[in-house]
Amino acid sequence: MSKIIHKALSYKVREILIDVYNQLGSVYPEAIYQEAITHGLTTHGILCTPEKPFDFIYREIVAGTYQVDHWVEEGKILLEIKVAPKIKPIHKAQALSYLKLTDADLAIVVNFGAKSLQDERLPNFLRSQNKTVNFQWQPFSLTQDSFINEIDKTLHQVRLRLGSGFIHRVYRQALKVELQYQGFNYEFLHQIPIHYCGHFVGMQDVQLIKIENKVLLGAFAVKMIDDKMRLKMRAYLKQLSMKVGLLANFYGKRLIMEIIQ
Repeated sequence: MSKIIHKALSYKVREILIDVYNQLGSVYPEAIYQEAITHGLTTHGILCTPEKPFDFIYREIVAGTYQVDHWVEEGKILLEIKVAPKIKPIHKAQALSYLKLTDADLAIVVNFGAKSLQDERLPNFLRSQNKTVNFQWQPFSLTQDSFINEIDKTLHQVRLRLGSGFIHRVYRQALKVELQYQGFNYEFLHQIPIHYCGHFVGMQDVQLIKIENKVLLGAFAVKMIDDKMRLKMRAYLKQLSMKVGLLANFYGKRLIMEIIQ
């Protein structure tokens, strides 16, 4: 039988989570449960930091910051709060990613949105694994374009190093580091000008990466790439007089990439 990590502490934390659920039910947003959990933990003398910030390190470069919902007893437990019909695989993937980046001992994913409290324990077994990235990649099957394949390879490097479960911004920040590491020239676009018949009509907010003035990349972490995203990419390509766009989705168990022309 495997040893339960921080048995007494995790049982006490679970008692508090159950009490929060019993008192509040399943109808509130995450922020309400977060405040209640903070009060419950501190009342019972358990050290916790809500929304604990961490630097996001990618290839030994600070590529941004992120927050974990609750940092308990200096990393003995990492709590991730959800309000959903059930705990989904992506929720667990997110917690595992945070374990890898924070080196916490144990993650607990707790869901307040179901008919009863749901929680799953995820011990940090990543420490005992070989952390050397063993990169294996097959060229993108839908194109013979070597430049597209090199970008695809770069995207897969990011996916392999980070895993799943992060928000868009984290993958985009890592991509900027990886593109620079691989020697690409790129420009991160926050806005693009919109013209009608040569007349400037306004600026459009975007989150796009223009690579070597050849490819326009949109990186996301969404359940699926939909027609609206494809339509937007085609419109942006037209405004920027570019021919090729890529939509990269980091959400699921594997990277999904679509070429837009």
